[in-house]
Amino acid sequence: MFIFKKLIFLYIIILINGCTLSTFEKEQNINKFSIEINTPNDKYNVYFKENLKRYFHIRDNKTKFILKTNITFGSTETLSVSGQDILKSTKGKVDYELINKNTNIIVKSGSINTFPALSSSSNSFYTQEKSIEFIKERLTKSSAKSLYSRIAIILRRLS
Repeated sequence: MFIFKKLIFLYIIILINGCTLSTFEKEQNINKFSIEINTPNDKYNVYFKENLKRYFHIRDNKTKFILKTNITFGSTETLSVSGQDILKSTKGKVDYELINKNTNIIVKSGSINTFPALSSSSNSFYTQEKSIEFIKERLTKSSAKSLYSRIAIILRRLS
């Protein structure tokens, strides 16, 4: 009787594992889009491209779409809450075009603006520069995620 209970328990565990692995495989196949990403070769555009590659899971050479992107940043000076220190507000803007590779027709184009990020006020130029650099990296990551979400919705509607 004890061996019979162990066999039933083992059978249930195998059944549960089989079900979870099949749904995991289906979810992985949903996110595979065949997209070629083109960006300029400056530091933040390359960083943006690599983040997009991670989201799209690009592995094969059979591309159906070309995504042309460009990320730019703009900084403005703003006052702090107390009104004594000057902070820099940095915004990112992503311009993109999704092109069908077979027909060379633009499927979707537009731009995405990020929320502004404030940098600290410091007397050191090195600290100010590093702060702005980290802000640009964070804005690049968040812009890549929002662009991926937008493009994924567009591609799901097309298929």
